[in-house]
Amino acid sequence: METTITTTTIGGSATFAQCSATFSFFPDEPVQGTVERYKRNGTAIQTSDGTFEFVPGDWHRSRAKLIRKLPHGRLTKTLAGDFLLTIRVSEYEPRPDRIMACDAEVATEALRTYLFMEEAA
Repeated sequence: METTITTTTIGGSATFAQCSATFSFFPDEPVQGTVERYKRNGTAIQTSDGTFEFVPGDWHRSRAKLIRKLPHGRLTKTLAGDFLLTIRVSEYEPRPDRIMACDAEVATEALRTYLFMEEAA
């Protein structure tokens, strides 16, 4: 499958508001449909000479299988076959050890159930 790359050069002026990190571009001759409209996440780069570039991010969802959602984390099985326990605790939590112990206990039981169900299948 061959992809055709079309480059369109548009002249104009731009403004950059540093306080809100807002970049705006105003073409000299606005023509509806000159470029295809899109909305994407990515990285915007403005160099010291004012050149602006936008590189769309190649964001992808995790392909790990969710086994159990926990109150402060999750237990997943990765594509490599490993089991991953993630626990997120705020630094201002008064008793993080209790949260971690509780989540680990729930995750252990969920992993036992998952392994038993996998063996039965």
